[in-house]
Amino acid sequence: MKRLTIFVVLFLFGIGFAQSENFETGYIDILKKDIQTEAKKLVGENLEMTEDQENVFWPLYDEYVAELLELSNERLNVISSYMLDYYDLSDEKAEKLVNQAMDIEQKRLDLKRKYIAKMNEVLPAKLVGKYFQIDNYLQTLVTIQRQSTIPFIKTDGEE
Repeated sequence: MKRLTIFVVLFLFGIGFAQSENFETGYIDILKKDIQTEAKKLVGENLEMTEDQENVFWPLYDEYVAELLELSNERLNVISSYMLDYYDLSDEKAEKLVNQAMDIEQKRLDLKRKYIAKMNEVLPAKLVGKYFQIDNYLQTLVTIQRQSTIPFIKTDGEE
């Protein structure tokens, strides 16, 4: 049931994202909040914590998600730039966009390392490990859905 909920939420997010031709910020912000709410609920359902652990975990989780959201906004800006230049994408612009995407991915990994270390200082390592397994699962689903809505770069000779 939990996986079904994840897939339904992500599917709906993907449809909304794909239909957002102009990347309407307000609409996308609503979708992000819906996904954040569902993700937090799923994390809570899948992590067994004592009350003391919850009091430590949730503020760290909220900090992590807020910083992750900033990276998501950066990624959205890169995607938006790509989509605006899709039909007239130069090699230079393509290289710039790929480098920006890689920089964002590195920031995401750095952020994850930062919060694994912070959480490991105050929570059991198994709990932290399980949370980041869940986080990886959710991030993978979001990535698959997002990528399915973005067309491949056209190379010379393709129409």
